[in-house]
Amino acid sequence: MRNYLKFFLRRLADQKYHILFFFIFSVFIFFALPVPGERLKGEGSFRIFSQEGNLLREFCSPEGNHSIWIEIDDFPEELVKEVIRAEDKRFFIHCGFDPLAVLRAAMQDIRHRKIVSGGSTITQQFVRVAYRDILPSDILLKKICEIILAVKVEFHYPKKRILECYLNRIPLRFNQKGIPSAAQRIFGRDVRFLSREEQAAIIVLIRENQPSRESFRKRMSNILSETGNKSFSTGEIEKKVFSLSGYSYNNENSYTPHFETFLKSVVRSGSGDIASSISNNLNRHISAIINSELKFITPYNVENCSVVVLKLPEKGGTKTDLVAMVGSQNFHGKISGQVNGCITIRSAGSTLKPFLYGYSMDKLGYRPYTILNDTPLSISAGDNVTYTPKNNDMTYWGPIPLREALACSRNIPAIDIVNKAGVENFYLFLGECGFSHMKREPSYYGPGLALGTGGASLLQLARAYAGIANGGVLLPVYIGRDDNGDDILFGRGGKILTEASAYRLIHILSDREARRRAFGRRNFLDFPFDVAAKTGTSKDCRDAWTVGFTDKYVVGVWVGNFSGEQMNGVSGGWGAGRIFHQVIRLLTMKENPVFSFPDSFNKVRFCRRTGKIAGENCPFNMELADSSDSFPGVCNSCKPGDAYGIAFYAASGKAEILSPVQGESFIIDPMVSLKNQLVPLKISTGDKKGDANSYFYRIDNGGIVSLKGNVEKNLDLKKGRHRIEIFRNTETIQAVEFSVE
Repeated sequence: MRNYLKFFLRRLADQKYHILFFFIFSVFIFFALPVPGERLKGEGSFRIFSQEGNLLREFCSPEGNHSIWIEIDDFPEELVKEVIRAEDKRFFIHCGFDPLAVLRAAMQDIRHRKIVSGGSTITQQFVRVAYRDILPSDILLKKICEIILAVKVEFHYPKKRILECYLNRIPLRFNQKGIPSAAQRIFGRDVRFLSREEQAAIIVLIRENQPSRESFRKRMSNILSETGNKSFSTGEIEKKVFSLSGYSYNNENSYTPHFETFLKSVVRSGSGDIASSISNNLNRHISAIINSELKFITPYNVENCSVVVLKLPEKGGTKTDLVAMVGSQNFHGKISGQVNGCITIRSAGSTLKPFLYGYSMDKLGYRPYTILNDTPLSISAGDNVTYTPKNNDMTYWGPIPLREALACSRNIPAIDIVNKAGVENFYLFLGECGFSHMKREPSYYGPGLALGTGGASLLQLARAYAGIANGGVLLPVYIGRDDNGDDILFGRGGKILTEASAYRLIHILSDREARRRAFGRRNFLDFPFDVAAKTGTSKDCRDAWTVGFTDKYVVGVWVGNFSGEQMNGVSGGWGAGRIFHQVIRLLTMKENPVFSFPDSFNKVRFCRRTGKIAGENCPFNMELADSSDSFPGVCNSCKPGDAYGIAFYAASGKAEILSPVQGESFIIDPMVSLKNQLVPLKISTGDKKGDANSYFYRIDNGGIVSLKGNVEKNLDLKKGRHRIEIFRNTETIQAVEFSVE
């Protein structure tokens, strides 16, 4: 052994052997280096499946063809055997190339004086496809490289894996890659359900991709005869093989075309199967709602509508699911149907106000009961220019609590707040909330940023509102999962608001009573269950928005014209609100969603005039008060009768108990006179117009009192549980239970 080693070292020192040793070493390294899995599998079609598991659309691969990958065990056993018999009989015994087949091919080529047979094995054919980008163009050199690479592939992978790659990647007719894809394209069915005749047709196409009809019939007959199939018909098979039409890569029943193109733009790899979050059924129902409701507003110069629906996660979840995306009324419509209104940036109107007020609560110490001024305001915009904002109704309400300023979407208080908070600070905050499209400096947008001048897309708004619904935590939007099991997400997560501010915003946006001063008694944001919602209307009514949520879903609706043409007085509350209402009803079905708030919050009455804790004579709002809040003291400036004249609005046209609210607790303070601790009773007559013969109310087990008009008085009640009921004739239409402790 020692002598052999000395001999090797002496030869290695000899320069004339350097090239030989270098060649041997290079060959060893070449065969030792692994074959990348990506090289074996390649890039297939990009297929999108719905939440229900239905194929929505198939895009061609980056190579420009269509491919479906299935495991080797999912191929019909008879088909695999026939492919091996037809293409490479000794596949399981050779090392990548078959010397006997090469010799046979060489003899045939010499006899015919031209190349009539190549003798390529299945592995060589596969290598020809997998290494197409690096193989030389010279025929002889190419064949040598094929053999070398085939041996290398056989060295690193088992026969079964190589056969699987071959069956899934072999080029076939109609720009198909692999037998599964060809079976779908030619015969319209899964490869597992092909007949023996259809299997034979596929095998013919492996050898001759573009056969003549005569050649096709002859080869197919030979294959079927050799398998013992004596009775067969090739007419219908031939018709499908040579047909150029009749197949679509789009699901004709898909109602998600905008989502499909959106997902394709998000996923950059361009291949693989995506199990998406989108519901084709839900999109179908929403499309029907859009088509129905647009009939009512089309006369007001309205052409289109877009809807986004997100499903909120369970508590502690890390993402929201995109379950519906309808980008336009009709994707195939003549009026910009393929424009996806869900991702288009438009003037956002008042839809950004909740984030401004949430920011003011966290950074400026504001609370829902903070009194703001809805009075004439002028702000210097530089260069001797003065900005004078106006409210939509061109009126001023004077001092109002923040709750009413937000719920009724007053412009002047919002401009005042953004001016105090700083336009740049709010601009940066909006970026944290996912509105990252604004690339100009903050001064370009100015105070109008509070009124949506920076713009937003419907998907951005829905995601940001989901952050409010999720306790102030902005989550990425889940839109699907790829072949590797990795989530496909839109946007990044992060904390945008404190939990306390988020819950206060939910409480305000779901306050039907607070918004009625601006929206009237009957509006599309009224529901018999909890829904937080905000509308927005851009300048000159070019964009109308409604965005809101229940405890499970976020819904965003945009109505307008993709051309930017002005609508005829269509507001967010009326134009988008009607569609929003129908979508919420669709999502909730027979459920009655209810918002729940942490135990650290208590409901406290605050005076609507002063922002202090309400006294006996104060008009008031019920506010969520956190245990850490420092209260501004009790209001003692309101006089008897001050609470009167505050508008009463019922949730419907029926009579309604406005105070007390269900489950409210009144705590008796032993240090305060009992006469100053009475329970305020407020009952609205709604639209009944004093019909004393129909409506009555009763406190506990007391007598039944005719409801002749709005009721507002203070009740002296003892400690314990109490109940107030409203009757219509003998039917109880509302009952409220509360306690005095």
